[in-house]
Amino acid sequence: MSSKSQTHELRWTAPIAIRIGRRSAEFIHGPAEAIDYLEHRWPFLDGPCLEAAKRRCVEAMNSLGHIEVAREAFISAAAEAKVLT
Repeated sequence: MSSKSQTHELRWTAPIAIRIGRRSAEFIHGPAEAIDYLEHRWPFLDGPCLEAAKRRCVEAMNSLGHIEVAREAFISAAAEAKVLT
């Protein structure tokens, strides 16, 4: 198994529920999934929590930071964007 595929398997201790727009709640399970949302589906294009979440998720995926620190950063970004359920 390549190291790249292993990074996509990283999972947080508990998923984070978010709701973007009028869609039903969606669950984010780890940093790779979070990065996809932050870069392609996020309702805000800028913000201090958004940038921190991106950085922490990339660090976790590259084994440079703790996965739960990335989770907390994503929660902060979701709260900042008012998508946390």
